[in-house]
Amino acid sequence: MAISSAAPVVAPRFEAAAGTVAIVAPYGGSAHPETFARQGWRTVAVELDARRRPSALAPARGAGACADSVQHCGSLRRTVKKLRGLGVSAVVAGSAAGIGLAERIGWHLGLPQGDPETSWLRYDRGEQAAALVRAGLPAPRGIRSAHLAEVLAWAETCPLPGYVLAPAAAGIPVEPVACAGARQINTAWPAMKRAVAEHPGDAYLVLTERLSTRQFVVNSVSRPGADGQPEHVVTDVWAETRSCDQSLDRTDLLHPHEPLTRALSAYMPRVLDALGVLRGPVTARVAHDEGRGPLLVSALAVPGISLADEALRRATGYDRVTGVLDTWLPPSSLQLGPGPAGHRVVRVHLHPSSGHAVDPCLGRILRRLPTVAAVSADLLGHAPVTDPAQYAEVVLSSSEPEAVEADYRIIRALECEGGHGGERP
Repeated sequence: MAISSAAPVVAPRFEAAAGTVAIVAPYGGSAHPETFARQGWRTVAVELDARRRPSALAPARGAGACADSVQHCGSLRRTVKKLRGLGVSAVVAGSAAGIGLAERIGWHLGLPQGDPETSWLRYDRGEQAAALVRAGLPAPRGIRSAHLAEVLAWAETCPLPGYVLAPAAAGIPVEPVACAGARQINTAWPAMKRAVAEHPGDAYLVLTERLSTRQFVVNSVSRPGADGQPEHVVTDVWAETRSCDQSLDRTDLLHPHEPLTRALSAYMPRVLDALGVLRGPVTARVAHDEGRGPLLVSALAVPGISLADEALRRATGYDRVTGVLDTWLPPSSLQLGPGPAGHRVVRVHLHPSSGHAVDPCLGRILRRLPTVAAVSADLLGHAPVTDPAQYAEVVLSSSEPEAVEADYRIIRALECEGGHGGERP
């Protein structure tokens, strides 16, 4: 039986000793290697060879940032032997593409994260919903299928106000599509199938009910307890706010004592047990329905590393990378105290104008705002946004909530005045 924590960001913290961490499939702009290296860990990239790596997973900067690299050519035995020789003491997935392989490697190194035979439970939306139902937990209504006719037949027998069509595999950069009914499902299906085919995994899609309630990002870590059973701790909870067109507007760190934070923290350990999580990080997306309570939308067994992690550490004392890597280490007696009361952390998401790059001049303006803690690389002019599923981002952080809200309003005003569109051709 898993042990839950009702106070997410004041969970026990154990000091991570530097070691060697294998980062499996560090693709999609993964910042894991640099982040772990800053904590004193030696990093080893486990890359998929070109024959097994879909075109969408071209080698990324993440792999090049590692101290060493091992190429997985299909032989698990050889890959594990090389990693053992490099003294690997922790294994994490660097992207959704690496979850299954990371679990197989971890199992053979004696560092199990979950049963490799059920690794799909740690990334597949459809399989996760089925597992929750088997465990007696509520889940969004839906169907997982590779066949359009089967999906349309289910929608006909289960009429709902709205649906969402998405890849079964969470974490791949293919945006879900809201559909009102059969005609829109039929229209969206071919394009999504083609997009999913460019990424690893199967060709399954999921059609689920469209949840009109607010959604939350819930980060957790798990480790074996003294009795060998997993202990799950929710570390931080973030509330999403969307604009009228349903684009992501802002994501706010919730205080641990808020009722919603406590409800989600009590819910997640049961979910993690149902998904077979034994060790390591999980980033989950959860909706909260007034009548049905929390509903898991998706879960991904990868570290929830983000631009806001330093602001999170300053606000709460919790260090994301240390917390993740501690799950492979014996605990010490060091405990975390509560974070400063009333400290506000907000991730503000910016949307480039269609066909135009983000203007780096905006980054220079924003960094002068008093509560700005970080801006994404594209706002520094280092890395343009090329993926429509990614947003430019500004992190606001302050012990004065009114100051955060004032800077948020300034950012949106600059956006409305055209300070975000970039140079036009």
